[in-house]
Order: sequence, then structure tokens, then C-alpha cells
Amino acid sequence: MGAAVRRPITQDGLLCWTRRLPAVCLKQRIRSPCGPLPRTRTAGGAVSVPAIPMEYRVADIITVMNLGWAYAPASEGDDARVALHDVNCYVPRGGVIGVLGPSGSGKSTFAKALVGIVPHCTAGTLTGYARIADMNVKSTSVSNLSLRVGYVGQEPWGQLVAETVEEEIALPLENRGVAPDEIRARVDEVLAMLHIEALRHRLTATLSAGELERVAIGAAIAAGPDVLILDEPSNTLDAQGHDDLFAIIDRMRVDGHMTTLVVEQRTRALARHATGVFLMVGGEIIRRTGADIFEREGALLESVGVDVPRGDEPTLTLADDEPAAAKEAAVVLEHVGLRHPDSAPDEPPALEDVSLRIERGSFVGVVGANGSGKSTLLRLLDAQLRPRSGRVRVAGVDVASRRTQQMARLVAYVGQDPAATLLGGTVREEIAQGARSCGIRETEVSARANEMIRLFDLYGVEDTPVAQLACGQRRATALAAALAVRTPLIALDEPLAGFDVRLRTRVLDALAEACGRGATVIMASGDIAAVDEYCTHAARLDAGRLVGYGRVARDAGRAATASQGGAR
Repeated sequence: MGAAVRRPITQDGLLCWTRRLPAVCLKQRIRSPCGPLPRTRTAGGAVSVPAIPMEYRVADIITVMNLGWAYAPASEGDDARVALHDVNCYVPRGGVIGVLGPSGSGKSTFAKALVGIVPHCTAGTLTGYARIADMNVKSTSVSNLSLRVGYVGQEPWGQLVAETVEEEIALPLENRGVAPDEIRARVDEVLAMLHIEALRHRLTATLSAGELERVAIGAAIAAGPDVLILDEPSNTLDAQGHDDLFAIIDRMRVDGHMTTLVVEQRTRALARHATGVFLMVGGEIIRRTGADIFEREGALLESVGVDVPRGDEPTLTLADDEPAAAKEAAVVLEHVGLRHPDSAPDEPPALEDVSLRIERGSFVGVVGANGSGKSTLLRLLDAQLRPRSGRVRVAGVDVASRRTQQMARLVAYVGQDPAATLLGGTVREEIAQGARSCGIRETEVSARANEMIRLFDLYGVEDTPVAQLACGQRRATALAAALAVRTPLIALDEPLAGFDVRLRTRVLDALAEACGRGATVIMASGDIAAVDEYCTHAARLDAGRLVGYGRVARDAGRAATASQGGAR
């Protein structure tokens, strides 16, 4: 590739720099959270570049003043939905800022406003001022913002555009005209930092959600952004992935003064690594303080639904007694093996020789590292996937003899992408449709819908189309619709992702109560504390193999709590 030439230009009244890229690079897609965008050039064909000489930079890399955002009305006659109101903050270079708050407090919208998704890719009204990495968000395109700001949203599967992992991580470097040998070296470095060298040639379509998260993070950091913004990374990352992420953040902060904003509900790592904390409630930042807020104002955090880490990391212990034979088996897997059709011949199978019997009324947590087969196992239960070998039975029915639609009366499934199970109606319509599929009377349908709206605190959005909801609200709606059906088996993939402490507790209590009524719940989750506290049994997967199954071991006090429906 030709050499890159830097030249100063004026943008928003400040001296900025651009990099002149060879023509071949201008044909590449600019990475954007909104998907591929038209290429953006300045006069003479230049594309913005991250590097700005320090003498021209302002002290704070993020400046936000009186920022407000209202989503456009869902339909004519509806009111605009205010998500941000009078947000003010300043972030110094090299900071690691944790953005905390209850579900629906505006954290994700704030993150999207900093990377330009709001207002450039979303209908609504923006007020106030936001500046990031010396760029005015309101007047700078998303493609130009993305050259200096890395971003990974709550749904990484919606951000990736390349076919393979290697190509995905290389893409932002190609966009900047980096020489091929430098690209190869940087891709090697990023893969090693994230411990995903084995995924280099994998098709992104074959990856688990946790693996997709790592790849999205790799693409976001590959070009060395000035700012990295992560929205709920712990939703999909396992413990090792979380440790790797914060090691990378610390390293890039020291080496390149990278600034990081992390929106999170699981706060243990932030308590150790954050240099500052923003607490959001009702679309506003009500505290701008240090990480010692967890000690100083723990009561305040808990009162609004923020997790306050205490004690050691939770661990999961299975009872060492022999598992009793299931008296009434709800689920039986017999020597099940599965290989995804798009996987390469040298890739290990997604599941291998898995045998398992789950008793009716059990609350089973499925745990394991990213890519261990948790999601694959759940998708076998309602015939989304067919095993290559072995047999799967649910409530005595051989799943191989049924289609997914036929299994819907036996299995309520909610995956990690809740939008995949929603039909596009309003929140109330989605929940009612789930109950209506059981063939019950409309009065009972309405009663169940009201019960679920109350349980998941969806009153404010019950008449809003699900397509316009935030990620957490879509997940809550999908779970509400699944619980309203009252099937014998409930299969949930990371159902607690993005929920604050209060909503998390409500969901777990509701699932425990369903088990008390005779339903069986199988929940794949990286939330070890939830599995340890609420589940009656746990299954451990490792590289597609079942390496452990049994009762969750509890002391007498915790066992009594669990027997009362899991209430804290």
C-alpha cells in the first residue's frame, strides 16, 4: 500500500489532522456501530485520523454539557420518550470510568450519544453539547468518530461485518491504510491479548456470544483508539474473558493513555480498576465520583438497584454425593453429539457425547467458559438444532420427531438475542400473544399479561413497539412472554444480562416459583452467584463435554433460603 500523508485541516474551529489514504483504502467500509456507512472524505480525498498533536488537544477527552435526548414518538399522537436529561460530565485522558445505574436509567443511550449513534443513526431530538476526542459529536459523522473511538454495544453479533475473525480484527487497520505486514503483526498481538488465537480462521457465524464479544473488542482496540466505550461486556464474557479485558484496558491506558468508559451492572471489576464512577438515575448523572463510592455510598447504590460487591468472588460447588436417578425426567440427553454445519473439519464439535437426565421441577444452571456449548445445548431442547448423534427427549417426546413450532407448547425458549423471539408488536401484545398461544380465555390472557408487566416493571413502555425498546427492556419483554405461556420446560440463555439487582432478583424469584409449580427451568448463565444461590442443580460444560452434573451444595442457611423460592 502507498504511504500515508498527514495534513492539518480545520474542523469545528479547531486544528485537526487527517491521513491521506491510498485509493484502495477508500473503498473499504468504515467500521460503524450502525453498519456500513458511505465513505467520508474531506477536500482532496482525505479521511480523518486519530492522531492529533498534544499541543492542540483540550485537557478533557470527553466533555458533556446539558446533554439531552428524546426518542422520536413511536407513532403519531404518542409522546417523545426522554432518555437523557441535563447530563454533564468531564473525563480526563487515561481515565477508566464506570457508568452505573438501574435498568432504564439511560446508560446505554449515553454511550450511544458519545459514539454518534445518537443522533446520527436514531430518530429523536438531541440538545446540549458533547465532545469526544476533540470532535463535536453532533457535527461529526459516525464514520469519522469511529476512527478515534472504539465501541462495543450490548449486542456484538450485530456489529461484526467480516466473514472470519482475522478479517474482522484487520478491517479497522485496513481502513486506515496500515501496511499489510503491520496489520498481520497487530492482529497477532490482539488475538494473543484476548487469548483467541485458536479462533483466527473461524467463521464469525459459528462463534458463541462470548466469543463474538471478544472479537468485537479486538476489532475495537486494534487501531489503538483514544477512547474505548463498552456497553455491558460482562453480559457475554466468562470470568477469564473479563480478566483479559481489564488487563488490556490497564495496559493500553499505560502505553497509550487510552480512556475507557464501561457501562456495567456487574461491578466487582470496576471496584478494582475504575478511576472514576458516574451514577445515572432517571436519565441524569447524579454522582461523579471515585471508585470508593462502593464503600462510601453503598446504601445509595443498593437503593437504586446497583450491585455492591462484597467479600470474595462467588464460587459454585456441586455436592459430592451420587446424583439420584430422576424420578420423573423432564429432559433426557443420551450420548448427544453435534457439529455446526459451517464449522471447519479441524474444529472440535460443539457438543460431544453428552448424557444427562434432569428431574421435573429442577432449576438447573448450565455453566462453562465461552464456547463450551451452553447455548448449543439449550437450542437442542426445542428442535432449533438437531444432534448429529444421540437422542434428546423433553417430557417424553423425542425432539427429533418435532419442529420448533410444535415444541413451543412444551418449551419456552429465550436466547441471548431477545429480538429473535419477538414478533414486533407492543410490549403488551408480545406478552399476550405468548399466553394466547396456550388457547386460554382472553380474560386469563389479560391477567397473565398484567402479571408479567408488573413483575418486569414494564408499565412505562407497555404500549411501545418492542423495536423501539432498549436492550434490557427487550430482554425483559421476551422473558415475560415466555413465562406467560407456562410451559413444562423453560430454557433461558443468559436471562439476567443487563438487569439491575432488583430486576435480577425478581426474575430469579419468578423462575424459582415456576419450579415450585412443577415447571423445569434450564438457565445458561455466567452469573455464578445467581446459579449458586438459586439453582437446585448445575451442569458444567467444557469444550463441548459435560464434565459435571449434580446438586448445588449449600450450607444449612442458604439451603433454607433456596427452598423458600430463592428470595434473599
